[in-house]
Amino acid sequence: MKEIFQIAKLISKEKFGDLSAEERRELDVWLTKNGRNSLAYKQATSPDLIKNEHELFEKLDVDKSWKKLTKKAPSLLNRKVIRMKTVLRWVAALLLPLLATTYLVNDIYWNPETVIVEAGGAKATLQLANGELIYLEDFQNKEIKSGKEKLALNSDNKLAYHEGESQSEELKYNTIHTPTKGEYSLVLSDGTKVWLNAQTQLEYPVKFGKGKREVILNGEAYFDVAHDTTKAFIVHIANGADVEVLGTSFNVMAYEDEAEVQTTLVEGKVKFTYQENQVTLTPGEQSGLNRKTSHLDVREVKTYQYSAWKEGKFVFSREPLSSVFRKVSRWYGVEVVCEDEVILNRRISGVMNKYENVGELIDLIEEVSPLKIEINKDKLLVSKKMNE
Repeated sequence: MKEIFQIAKLISKEKFGDLSAEERRELDVWLTKNGRNSLAYKQATSPDLIKNEHELFEKLDVDKSWKKLTKKAPSLLNRKVIRMKTVLRWVAALLLPLLATTYLVNDIYWNPETVIVEAGGAKATLQLANGELIYLEDFQNKEIKSGKEKLALNSDNKLAYHEGESQSEELKYNTIHTPTKGEYSLVLSDGTKVWLNAQTQLEYPVKFGKGKREVILNGEAYFDVAHDTTKAFIVHIANGADVEVLGTSFNVMAYEDEAEVQTTLVEGKVKFTYQENQVTLTPGEQSGLNRKTSHLDVREVKTYQYSAWKEGKFVFSREPLSSVFRKVSRWYGVEVVCEDEVILNRRISGVMNKYENVGELIDLIEEVSPLKIEINKDKLLVSKKMNE
């Protein structure tokens, strides 16, 4: 309780612009500890909630309470005590903001029914060619080895393979998998950089051979391919499609629960192939392969919208809520419950930091649409606002 009162005092001082540099640091450290602290701060600084608590405390009838007290103890009616009553009234007025803030912080901090849905973070499993499984988030600043052979260095949530070319015709493959609420980055043996989004699997050689550089993707990844005119880089997608490049930057989104397999080109040139269909993309273009009809489409897009996830952002530009909710499920590990097709087809726009807890995203969606979203354990219940 002592910590709660101290934090409430700091928040109250912040409202009046009276925080010292040291107090600012203390509040920032507390604020970034976890989602519960962040939610408590948000509630304690909400103008509407503060107003409600002020009104609650102001309903206390000081005069009526004083009369009851003096009736039981007539000696309190002397001048000194009456002056004390006036002082107490002033003290109560000064303490009112602090009392309201303390109540609001405490309400979240100790309420067992408060549900905090944290954002995802860096986590992945690596399966070596010999079947060994390594949890990378728990294996930081260490060499990945297969027997005595050093394969890669796992440091600062990035897996970097040692450079080199395989001298054997039979390549050894590793597989990295990010779970729900997970992401990871790696550097392949040729220097190609790859960022993996949540629920993604990538299979690749420990060292590429003398021919084509080939990897297999299921999920979503952003590739910054090391340039090599003699060795094409090919991303094989689980549904049978291929993306072929020499050296370029692009994003591939190939989740099985999405209607399209999308390849978005940022720099360079790529060739997308599926069965008899083939298209070549230039920067700023995106191919979309419909999973049901196999129709292949090419469109111009703002590429940042499709690659911002690797920079820690959610960027929505007239995006259907059905698509938004699938991203929410993968990143926050929640089930979104919405049976209204009209709501799911509604489009929204906005930008936010994806490392914020899910409450921030809920606020964004509720701000730009007539929806109400409630958290129930590991579910988000979506409905129309009653007054809409």
